[in-house]
Amino acid sequence: KTVSVALVLCLNVGVDPPDVVKPEPCARLECWLNPLGIPPQKALDAIGKTLQSQYMRWQPRARYKLCCDPCVEDVKKLCINLRRTAKDERVLFHYNGHGVPRPTKNGEIWVFNKNYTQYIPLSIYDLQTWMGSPAIYVFDCSSAGIIINV
Repeated sequence: KTVSVALVLCLNVGVDPPDVVKPEPCARLECWLNPLGIPPQKALDAIGKTLQSQYMRWQPRARYKLCCDPCVEDVKKLCINLRRTAKDERVLFHYNGHGVPRPTKNGEIWVFNKNYTQYIPLSIYDLQTWMGSPAIYVFDCSSAGIIINV
């Protein structure tokens, strides 16, 4: 039974990551919403709500926490709090990294600094330490397979 779900969205709506060259035409929808048609913060909120509603179909009683465009400290606090409340039950961590660079070969995903002026690497090892176990991870980002090979 999954009792807590962390939905971490690193989208930085309207700004393409430096390592991604998007061809024309390209996929732009996030959770079946076009983020370019509305103001960035409203788009981010709408995508988060839609993602949560999709998960709620499978786990209606789980506790959901949405974390939009976070810094490392935000993710750490979220994970530690979810683990504390979940005790020995399973926690799900969903990461959408379509607004940040691809994961690194060193096993890092990307978040932001507090001023949103830099991309900051977040070690998967640190993430797993904060999340504890049991846990399920969903990495929805370009080149997510790199993370598995670490």
